[in-house]
Amino acid sequence: MQAAVKEPSPIQETWVDSPLTTYAQFLHELDTGVPHAGREKVRRDMRTLIGGFCRFHGSQAQNEAAARFKAIYERSQVGGAKAVDPEKEPVDGGGINPESVIEIGADARRQYIRLINAFDAKASGKRIIEHFEFVIANDHGPTAYARWLLRTPKPDGREVGRMSAEFRRMVDDLAVHLKLQGRV
Repeated sequence: MQAAVKEPSPIQETWVDSPLTTYAQFLHELDTGVPHAGREKVRRDMRTLIGGFCRFHGSQAQNEAAARFKAIYERSQVGGAKAVDPEKEPVDGGGINPESVIEIGADARRQYIRLINAFDAKASGKRIIEHFEFVIANDHGPTAYARWLLRTPKPDGREVGRMSAEFRRMVDDLAVHLKLQGRV
């Protein structure tokens, strides 16, 4: 009987800027020597934020690139749709601007098409965007990615590691393209 290997939790605690901290309170915290002035600790589900890439253990720039890709992907698919209550009375004579919803989706689709064009120009016959969709948007981990790419039912650890490293290199290129880091 094999012992179950416990995967690290996708929930991480990080420090983020506190939206409720006033500037005066921030200055007071700085003066008193609070270690994380103007910030608060939050728990984030990395799986929701960056999909299956949370199991690839990427760098901070790679995680930010994956999060940005997932946001662009989801907004381009949904089309920027949002729920609108037609019964609600408009404030200040305003109302619902149906074009704003369409513009959000159109902008995301333009960004997504730019990503496709940029990465298809670099790749020699290989659709890199499909790799990003498989891992980041469809929430697959390193083993599933190696299985999908190599078309083998049980890839060994060496192949999984090699495919993981290759995918992290592609995400590095994505981070450079999104201007989140310089050339590696």
